[in-house]
Amino acid sequence: MSLIAGLVYRDPARPIEPEVLAMLVEGSSAVHPHESRFDAGTAFVAGGPCASVESCGPVVLAADMDVTNTGDLLRQRGLTTLPELMDALYGSDGRRFPLRLRGGFALALWYPGRRRLVLAADRFGIRRLYYAANDHGLAWSSRVRGALAIGGDARIDADAVYAYLNFGTVPAPQTIYASVRRLPPGHLLIWEQGRVFLERYWDMSYPARPTTEALAVTAVRQQTRDAVREALAGDDLKHTGAFLSGGTDSSTIVGLMKQVSDERVNAFSIGFAEERYDELGYAELAARHFEAAHYTHIVTPDDAFAALPDVVAAYDEPFGNNSALPTYLCARLARDTGMRLLLAGDGGDEIFGGNERYRREYVLSRYQRIPSALRRGLVEPILRALPDGGATLLGKAQRYVRRASTPNPDRFYSSEFYVSQERARLLSPDFLAAIRPDWPLQIARAHYQAAPASTEIDRLLYLDLKITIGDNDLFKVTRTAELAGIGVRFPMLDHPLAELTGGLPAAFKVHAGEKRYIFKRAFSELLPAEILAKVKHGFGLPVSHWLKTHPGFRELARDTLLSAGSRGRGYYAAGALESLFRLHETDSTPFYGDILWTLLMLELWHRRHGDRA
Repeated sequence: MSLIAGLVYRDPARPIEPEVLAMLVEGSSAVHPHESRFDAGTAFVAGGPCASVESCGPVVLAADMDVTNTGDLLRQRGLTTLPELMDALYGSDGRRFPLRLRGGFALALWYPGRRRLVLAADRFGIRRLYYAANDHGLAWSSRVRGALAIGGDARIDADAVYAYLNFGTVPAPQTIYASVRRLPPGHLLIWEQGRVFLERYWDMSYPARPTTEALAVTAVRQQTRDAVREALAGDDLKHTGAFLSGGTDSSTIVGLMKQVSDERVNAFSIGFAEERYDELGYAELAARHFEAAHYTHIVTPDDAFAALPDVVAAYDEPFGNNSALPTYLCARLARDTGMRLLLAGDGGDEIFGGNERYRREYVLSRYQRIPSALRRGLVEPILRALPDGGATLLGKAQRYVRRASTPNPDRFYSSEFYVSQERARLLSPDFLAAIRPDWPLQIARAHYQAAPASTEIDRLLYLDLKITIGDNDLFKVTRTAELAGIGVRFPMLDHPLAELTGGLPAAFKVHAGEKRYIFKRAFSELLPAEILAKVKHGFGLPVSHWLKTHPGFRELARDTLLSAGSRGRGYYAAGALESLFRLHETDSTPFYGDILWTLLMLELWHRRHGDRA
């Protein structure tokens, strides 16, 4: 696994103690002595396929980069090394220098003469950087525990645990440790003589740019094609493939790979014996349509159970997205087939308007078109005065109006945040006293209110880019691909493409309840009609079913969550976990199983990582 990390003391004469260096690289076997640089009161280390530490002239560069345009930038400036290039970009562009880079990156520039440290993370969160600062200096790392090397407090942040229980991940800038922060995507940090400055250098925006449908179709088609071509730049196409779930984004990427390459496309899919979760039929349809070399694997519960310890070990922060397991198994299949790089479709839903909840939001927003006086003076008082209609038409009207009357983003998350909604029953009094009850909504509200957008759908797309993509999906795919020993790129998050979609009218994303309006018209000739019409699924996992039926998963969940160690953490109310297991046993949906999985991953994280910090 790749790692970059470093530490800068305020006192330049202070040596880097061996135990501090060991903590800085803890959890990675990728760092070797020749990939380290030590100077007055500083240490920089790196290891892994895309990571390096180099010095040239006045600067030391530590970088974990998969940037596709570095060759062009070097040629344009007549330079030969990455430290020279980054120093030149910083010198000419100042704090906006990361705007020149295309792709995923986490980097640190150190200027010993000025004792200035510059940290930067890419626009979307493909690469991560964590940091901790105190009176002694600053430590940073691409792994969360490395930042504790500065002497940071390893105390668990109760609000971060609470956020995780609702989001299934810990949203930036918070981390599971109270003293450590994650550098948000699109940001840089400057440390100089003990002072820390945090600045945003890029953000997704949604400027109103009137255009016609025909022009938008042409632009989307061309820019998406360019994004796929860029993702393939500089790599051996014989050893490059794509995740193929059978959805619109992965199928589009496979189709465009065929168009821009002379090589037969390699596509990789997983399926399940459980029909509800199996999408191999759509993946096979896409593979045949594009004449791809299609590699598949049916994931059994035994496969997933055997892979679970490796996945738990890979995530040094709690991570509850259960599709990490099939994503890892698919990436491993590609690696075992000889692939070195995979293209993934993540981000397409969030720039083109493809998630089902965007359509639901459109339906709910229609209620606001009723004049306010009529809504508040007649409709709502009448529905509130009537008894609960249950499953009848009256009950549906009551629920619709109640939900449609709730402002966003609270409405957007109204069917989520189960732990928050049931906190009085699920969480212990001591834990409730330690958290902010509406903290998950505060996180969502902050992004929603900060969105540089004038329409509701664009504000929600922005919110999902920050949380669903930046905090969750990219962490899932990049970390599991790294665990499998393979690189991954995200053409749908190529920033020229994302910026193009930001300027499209909102109605070109969700139009009269139709999702992906302009995307479907741009690629109607490329994709099979069945894939354009299918319901989004992705690499889901039948974990809820396995928690009931597979002896290993069933025993692990009960033994782990009902153990004295789990209860001793003080998160859950007496009887709450037993109640969840009972509800899960009698529920035919995956709902309670997914909740139990989130809780299980938290406890397994504690045992593998948290208890060792």
